Amino acid sequence: MGRSFKAPPAKDLAQWTKVQALFAAGFRFFSYRSTSGPPLPDRLADVEAFIRDNPAHPLRVAAPNNSFKPTPLRGAA
Repeated sequence: MGRSFKAPPAKDLAQWTKVQALFAAGFRFFSYRSTSGPPLPDRLADVEAFIRDNPAHPLRVAAPNNSFKPTPLRGAA
C-alpha cells in the first residue's frame, strides 16, 4: 500500500472502495512530499476521472491489476 497509507474506518465502504480502485489502477500511498502531481482523490466519485486523467502520476508505480478491481457500491460517492 505504501508507508503513508492510513486505513479508513471499517464501516466506510465508499472509502475502502476508493482505496481498492486506486490500488487496482497501480497507485500506491507514499508521502506527497517526495512527489509532484495532484493529490489522490478524496471521494470515490472522483476516482474514475482521476485515474483516466493521470496515467503518468508519480504515485502510479505498479501495472493495473483488474483482479483487485472493486465491485461498485450503490449510492457510494
